[in-house]
Amino acid sequence: MKNFTKQVTFNLFLALCMTSMLVSCGGENEEEKLIEEEILDPNSSLNTNFDGKIFSIPSPVQTSMLIKDANLPFTESLLNPIENVDLYNNESKRALNLGIYGTDLGYATLYNQSAKSIKYLKVVEKLTNGLGLQGAFDKNFMDRFDKNNTNQDSMVRIVADAFRKADSYLKNNDRKNTSVLILTGGWIESLYFSCELTKTTKNEKIIERIGDQQTTLNTIIEILVLYNKNGVNDEILTSLEDLKTTFDLVTIEYMYVTPKTDAAKKTTTLQHTTKVKIETFVLNLIAKKISQIRTTITE
Repeated sequence: MKNFTKQVTFNLFLALCMTSMLVSCGGENEEEKLIEEEILDPNSSLNTNFDGKIFSIPSPVQTSMLIKDANLPFTESLLNPIENVDLYNNESKRALNLGIYGTDLGYATLYNQSAKSIKYLKVVEKLTNGLGLQGAFDKNFMDRFDKNNTNQDSMVRIVADAFRKADSYLKNNDRKNTSVLILTGGWIESLYFSCELTKTTKNEKIIERIGDQQTTLNTIIEILVLYNKNGVNDEILTSLEDLKTTFDLVTIEYMYVTPKTDAAKKTTTLQHTTKVKIETFVLNLIAKKISQIRTTITE
C-alpha cells in the first residue's frame, strides 16, 4: 500500500531544479519550504498548472531516492552520455533531452557524484542556451555555481534562481509546450532508470513505482495533446500512446483517505492509498518500450 500527497502550488522549473539537486536549503520563503517538503517525500506527487488546469506528475528524483534507498549502486551506464548533447538540433529534441539530462543530474547529485554533476549541469546550460534561455544560465550563473559547488544549500538557491528566470521567459513568450516536453523527458528518464534496474533486482517498491506510472502516463499524454500545435508532438505522442496500451494491463486499486489539513501552513493535502498489480510479462514489455522511446529521443 502506498500513500500519495497532492499539493496545488507548483512551479515547474523551480521543482525541476530542486528535484535535480535534492538537498535542503535554509532561508527559503514558505512556498519554497512547502515545495521542498513535497520533494523530499519519495511517495509524493508534484502538481503543475497549465492554463488553470492542475496536472499531477511525480518528481523524477523521487524515483532516484527510491533507487538509492534500495541500496542499489550508482550506475553510470544509465546516464545519457554528455557528448550526445550536440545531436539535438531542434526545440523538441532539446526540451525532451533537457528533462532527461536534468534527471541524470539529480541522480548523480543524489549519489554524491560531484564532478559528474558539474559536467551534467554544463550540458543543461548548453541545452537551455539552445532553447533561447541563455539569460538564466549565463556566465555569471556558472561562475557562482563553480564557486559554491561544495555548498549544496548555495547550489540549490543559485540554480533555483536560474530556473525561475527560464520559467518566466517561457510563460511570457507562450512556449508552454517546451515546458511540457521538458517534463516529459524527465519522466521518461526516471521510468527508464526504474525499468533497467528491475532487470538485475526485483525490488518490489521499484516495481510498484513503475506500475504507478499508468496514471502519470495518461496525464502526460493529455498535456501533450493540449499543446500539440501543428502536430509538433505527434511523434512522441504515437510512442507514448503505444506504451499506454501496455500500461493499461496494470491493475491499480485506489482507496480514499481523509484529507490532512495543516492550519499553520494553510494547506490541505488530499490523500489516497493504492495497490498495484503488474504481471512480469507486462513489466518486461514496459521496459522494452520505454527503452525504445528513450533511444529515439537521445540518439
